[in-house]
Amino acid sequence: MQNMRKGVQVYTVRDFIGTQEGYEASLRKIREIGYDSVQTFGWKIPDAEHKAFLDELGLTTESVGGNYEEMLRDPAAIRKAIEAAHFYGTDLVSIGTLPVPLRESREGFLEYAAGVNKIGAELKKEGVHLLYHSHALEFFSLGGGENGFDLLFNETDPEAFWYCIDTHWIQSGGRNPAEYILKAKGRVPLVHFKDYKIVGGADPIEQVCKAFGEVGEGNLDWPKIIEACRATEVRACIVEQDICPRDPFDCLKTSFDNMVKFGL
Repeated sequence: MQNMRKGVQVYTVRDFIGTQEGYEASLRKIREIGYDSVQTFGWKIPDAEHKAFLDELGLTTESVGGNYEEMLRDPAAIRKAIEAAHFYGTDLVSIGTLPVPLRESREGFLEYAAGVNKIGAELKKEGVHLLYHSHALEFFSLGGGENGFDLLFNETDPEAFWYCIDTHWIQSGGRNPAEYILKAKGRVPLVHFKDYKIVGGADPIEQVCKAFGEVGEGNLDWPKIIEACRATEVRACIVEQDICPRDPFDCLKTSFDNMVKFGL
């Protein structure tokens, strides 16, 4: 049975990391809960010091950040991303969502696919891959039964363009998270674990009131999701909770405990 890491996207505790002291204290709390990896966000520490601190805590760095627009126009930005990945011992450069002007047309999705293929061709020469965080917007209908997610999946290089599947956003897009993890086999090193929680207050009744939930506290089928992660050899299950109804570290503890209950 594959031993998947349990990690945290540090964006979850973004309100606590504005200073170096707060950042370091937050990561210590994350490690104390039991998590063994992170996707870092917003640190203001020199790289050498930052990596030494992560190593001291025993936290694996799952990815480094990159900017799509910068890398598209400037080869130096690609080189910088490659060097950062090598320095932190990862092969994943995480990029943001499609630029707003490209999100609502087939031509826009195709333009984005061409752009990431261009960047990815340079990265994979150095054993590095682009990592794309999925949301619900990729399920924008392009007509004829085609959506943006499937277009990107089919039009991008599977050796260069990989996915961080987000369980909440796949569900929000009207799809089954486990099925899409399986669909992306070989291209999905990380999965964001985020529950999709239906809450009260629907008025009119056609309204869907949903919230970002702790793992196991919402409506997703976690045994099926975890089974899919194992089948696709996902490296790490990364908890990300965009909005927490109480102390984020308490929410992270709830998610961790439930992940353990589910056999992770």
